[in-house]
Amino acid sequence: MHLDHIVAAVTDHLVGRLLRRAVVVVVMAICAFAALYHFTIAGNIALADRFGDLNARLIVGAIYAVLALIAFVTTWAMRAKSAKIAGAPALSPARDAQLVMLVEAVMLGYALARKGSPPR
Repeated sequence: MHLDHIVAAVTDHLVGRLLRRAVVVVVMAICAFAALYHFTIAGNIALADRFGDLNARLIVGAIYAVLALIAFVTTWAMRAKSAKIAGAPALSPARDAQLVMLVEAVMLGYALARKGSPPR
């Protein structure tokens, strides 16, 4: 078997696996959108019997608007949280230096205690 055959086999294997996963993800997304569509239509029909067609569409639209707002706020909150972590005062250089000196002092004390007293 030549090197180009081996490379082609490996590439086909990797691309094939990636392509299969991509197809599965696309099928899952299509099924999710289809389910969302059918649930929306069913909810609209159920609400139309009780509140009328226009009000049912307004209710469904409001539900989607609230879900979009929740997704936006969640994304915004995660962004703000990561910015706060970067500037945390507990990670300041002065505090790090104190911690490093404390660890070095403990290690030096432990090393001196293990050596014992020097012979006379």
